[in-house]
Amino acid sequence: MDKTKKKNLVYNLITILILIVFLFPIYWMVITSLKTTGEIFAEVPTFFPKKITLNGYISQLSVVGTVPLWKNFANSFMIAAATTLVSTGLATLSAYGLARFRLKLSKPLLFIVLVTQMMPTVLFLSPLFITFKKLGILNTLLAPVIYISLQSIPFCIITMRPYFLEIPMELQEAATIDGCGRFKTFTKIMVPVSYPGIVVSAAFTFLWGWGDLMGALTFIQTDALQPLTVNMYKAIGEFGIEWNNLMAYAVILTIPVLIIFLFLQKYLISGITAGAVKA
Repeated sequence: MDKTKKKNLVYNLITILILIVFLFPIYWMVITSLKTTGEIFAEVPTFFPKKITLNGYISQLSVVGTVPLWKNFANSFMIAAATTLVSTGLATLSAYGLARFRLKLSKPLLFIVLVTQMMPTVLFLSPLFITFKKLGILNTLLAPVIYISLQSIPFCIITMRPYFLEIPMELQEAATIDGCGRFKTFTKIMVPVSYPGIVVSAAFTFLWGWGDLMGALTFIQTDALQPLTVNMYKAIGEFGIEWNNLMAYAVILTIPVLIIFLFLQKYLISGITAGAVKA
């Protein structure tokens, strides 16, 4: 075996080891959701259920407290979908403007966008709570949507801007010669060409909204409006945790995330790579 094959073999083994390390928590979550309570608390842990039980899933699909699971699921989906529409729409316009127009303030604006990504989002909870209270939008789904959008818009701008920079200026000039106005050129030419960046931004924003806990926990106190993440947090009881039920809830919460990554993995990888190497 030559040096190149040995090196590739070592790299493959390291990759497989890293993959196992990262996937093991997901595997443990799934098998725990299928175990009985006695097996979960056994002195010797088992890496596969001796007796598979679906009681954890059955209990979650029934009414938890006064709110059925499908209602929390719908709340999570509405928050994530609304956040995706707002963030992706505004960020697409901003990224296009910063990439295609020569503005004196473009570099300072990009610096501000980068700085906002470095700040811990918990800093914004108190001022936003006071603001939302004065606006009368506490205990509404709009409050977490705005909170998550403030976090995701800068990320989307950073992700999409390289795609607009890659589009040749001649393409825009040709559209102008053919009689397209600036807005029509943007919607008919620029957006379709840069759709991979828009897709990856929308996917990450949806996941951001789907997995949000802090915003919903802070701005929503009504049980009927709370998303899945808050209900999962509340499942941790004061006197103990039913781990099979909690892990079943976690599996249900994770399924949409896995589906998005499976179908959009090509765009997600290309979006991360483009945002990393382009100015």
